[in-house]
Amino acid sequence: MSFGARLAAVAPWILLAVIVLGLAAFQLFDIVPWARPELLASPENAHHSADNSTCSLREFLNSNPAGSIVVLAVNGRPSTRTWHELYGGMVRVGAQREIIPVRGASFILVGAMDARLGSAVSRMGVQEVEIELEKGQEAGSTGIMAPCGIVARSIGDAEGIGRAIISVGGVWCSLNKRGVNVAVIDESGHCVSRAHFR
Repeated sequence: MSFGARLAAVAPWILLAVIVLGLAAFQLFDIVPWARPELLASPENAHHSADNSTCSLREFLNSNPAGSIVVLAVNGRPSTRTWHELYGGMVRVGAQREIIPVRGASFILVGAMDARLGSAVSRMGVQEVEIELEKGQEAGSTGIMAPCGIVARSIGDAEGIGRAIISVGGVWCSLNKRGVNVAVIDESGHCVSRAHFR
């Protein structure tokens, strides 16, 4: 067999290996070359909101005023305790009682404090999920309008390294730590409080 024929036989396998290694590098080093600029804003440039991760998820949600927009994004696989608190506390921000998030799945929810049941918008899946609201767009059917652009993305533990992105007005507000990441937005579009719960 000539060298050219051998090269032609192995070329597809070499190309496949390069693609697989490239995708693995994107996951390992958290590289997202195709992401929009607002999703690549540095956490160091985030609003200087309080990090209230010292309380429980239930206490954190209960501490916010009615009408505040609440964005929840899961990174990886939260603890069983946090997952139960998430399931019990989602109704405070307008989630349907029938939503049963799967632990380890990608999950995001955008709602408002004390909104009616079923008015929040949520996404769940095995791969990355996203919710994007434009300025002036209603958050689900809560009656609360987004004061600025809001982007939420989640990757659970099915794709290797998890990710929880919450961008408000082009500024990174997520702590992006493993567990449930939460950002609370006031009517002027500022991230007034954020936390993560492992």
